[in-house]
Amino acid sequence: MNYQLEKETLTLYFEGELNSSNADKVSEEIEKIVSSNKFNKLILDMEKLNYISSAGLRVVLKLKQLYEDTSVINVSLEVYDIFQMTGFTSMMSIQKMLRSVDVSHAEVIGEGYFSTVYRLDKDTIVKVFNRTSDPEQVSRELRLAKEAFVLGVPTAISFDIVRVGNKLGVCFEMLDCQSLKTVLTTDKAHYDEYLNKYASLLKKINTTECFNPEIPSIKKLYLNKIEKIKPYLEEKYYSKARKLIESIEERKTFVHGDCHFKNIMVQKGELLLIDMDTLSVGHPIFELAALYAPYCAFNEDDPGNSERFFGIKDNEAKELYNSVLKIYFGKEDEAAKEKIRLLSYVHMVWWNRINEPDNNKRLEGCRGRLYKLLDRIDDLDIGI
Repeated sequence: MNYQLEKETLTLYFEGELNSSNADKVSEEIEKIVSSNKFNKLILDMEKLNYISSAGLRVVLKLKQLYEDTSVINVSLEVYDIFQMTGFTSMMSIQKMLRSVDVSHAEVIGEGYFSTVYRLDKDTIVKVFNRTSDPEQVSRELRLAKEAFVLGVPTAISFDIVRVGNKLGVCFEMLDCQSLKTVLTTDKAHYDEYLNKYASLLKKINTTECFNPEIPSIKKLYLNKIEKIKPYLEEKYYSKARKLIESIEERKTFVHGDCHFKNIMVQKGELLLIDMDTLSVGHPIFELAALYAPYCAFNEDDPGNSERFFGIKDNEAKELYNSVLKIYFGKEDEAAKEKIRLLSYVHMVWWNRINEPDNNKRLEGCRGRLYKLLDRIDDLDIGI
């Protein structure tokens, strides 16, 4: 039996048939694999399994009893029917085999750090995840998107999870849509109109309450970030930054967490979110701090970053961010902007240590700017 261990997830690959003639042997093989690997999650990949009998079902049941976080993926319709008839689908996660989609000749209409969006045909787009191959994680994002949609946040509704090569994707029905990035950079006649729509979307997100326990607190996530970067901060600055984050008011309003203009689609003049994997709840300052990072902070130690990532000049990205902030607040508020930047640099130092640990230039730059702000800022109240 083949298997793969990745990020504390153990995946077992089944082939052929699992029946009374080989169930004991397969069970012994599995025992050797699980006993020699440390994992928190067990996935049974049955893409190449043609049939499962009652003896095979007992093998699956035993694994579920031993390891609570056990799921089955890539199940054919025939095998899925067996699981369904025997009640397994009500006791554990069992996912049907995903259909494959070819994007080799598809137009790229949106591209970000975590995903790429392709137009498959006139009516359909597919968002391909660059950094996850876990169907459950994708399913979770879709559940969050549906939760937000039900509560009034404009999100595109998906209809299918698919495989795109060795990656996962989600299909959306989107007629004649473009990314907000494309609209803002090509339709100058309506630039101000879409800036206002952009700020209104942020306001809508940040004023919509949600009490679903599955959606994490952004404040807790930031407290975790500050702990992760504690070794890279002077004690007095770590202590003050932590106290400032702790003082931020807890709220149950949505925070998208990555709402730059490449993660938003425009359909018939309406802005729709298609990227919800960073969704959380908390104070709006976290939303605005998350926006400062891609539009401004990355450019400060890496000039030209906006041109490479967004296709616009660094000063244009900064101007866009400041314009959206002015509309969001209804005025220029330099004091609020400094507090937002402070929180953003906490995120940037954490991001740098997680994703680019050898980039000392960015670490020193963000840390130095964080220290300067901590020297003169004593609260993170931005008046909203």
